[in-house]
Amino acid sequence: MSTEPLDTRAWTAAELAVLDSTPLIRVAGVRPDGTLRSFVMIGHVRVGGDELIRSLNGTGGSWYRGATRSGRGEIDVDGRRIKVAFLVDTGREDEVDHALRARYGNDSGVRRMTKPKAREATLRVAPLA
Repeated sequence: MSTEPLDTRAWTAAELAVLDSTPLIRVAGVRPDGTLRSFVMIGHVRVGGDELIRSLNGTGGSWYRGATRSGRGEIDVDGRRIKVAFLVDTGREDEVDHALRARYGNDSGVRRMTKPKAREATLRVAPLA
């Protein structure tokens, strides 16, 4: 995992509006050579002012490993690309579980996203300055 500090900024009102209206986003980490990995479609939730995502396959998931290796990447929100930092987030697992259920219900996908394996792979997504 990258240890270099990343200069992040607050989400703009326009970015928050499009995130709110888009149930699934696409995420891609940056490879060591600076190119983007393949985008993967995932759900996202807001807890407080933070956007959070989880890897269904836990910390061993390929997109998660790619995103956390450099800590940088992009998200695609309804066709709008935003450069972001991927930051490991711990201590709010119950809040994220609640937000996932509130946003998506309690179907089999959400039940998988709230299991211990996925809970340990929670990332905060912050736009880069």
